[in-house]
Amino acid sequence: SEKALKATKSLTMVTCSSLGEAIQRLRALVERMVGALGEENVVTLETLNQLGMVLNHNGELEEAREVYGRCLKGQEKVL
Repeated sequence: SEKALKATKSLTMVTCSSLGEAIQRLRALVERMVGALGEENVVTLETLNQLGMVLNHNGELEEAREVYGRCLKGQEKVL
């Protein structure tokens, strides 16, 4: 459910000991959210944005750009 996935997202960010671990967990969480809630769900889009921010902070700029683009497409459809 959306509520359970929101709680998982919060827990993911709190329990990670490195950016690499956070990226791995956020990638997996995004895919679970897409499967359960859809690509255009607000919570999915928030998580995509967080993944983009973490990738950007970690210097993975090309992937961050792709993730931000995916997020923007979803936001344009929702809004």
